[in-house]
Amino acid sequence: MHVTLHPVLAMHGYAMDFSQAPGKATYRFHVESGEIEIHHHSYDGIAGLWCLPPESGDEAVKVLHSGDEAEITFDSRVHDAEPDFIEIANHHFGKRAEFTYSKVKESA
Repeated sequence: MHVTLHPVLAMHGYAMDFSQAPGKATYRFHVESGEIEIHHHSYDGIAGLWCLPPESGDEAVKVLHSGDEAEITFDSRVHDAEPDFIEIANHHFGKRAEFTYSKVKESA
């Protein structure tokens, strides 16, 4: 799937929800232009926000640059009765980011 994210200063369309059902899933990403940030957080029931590092031990933030290709496995879990939140955002305030992704593998 091809995705274009607007610059952050556009105030809309600069990020996309990439959350998934609990379990492991592997995706292949290719950044065609710009840079993207992939955020993965677990829910904090006390704060009422997705602000904790992933309980699974996955990296909380990954940055991919123009030309990068990466295969990333997300181990999404439930913490404090809420599923993990995964978001892909444009890393730049003033220029678009374009990337493609495809699911490689999924397991429960």
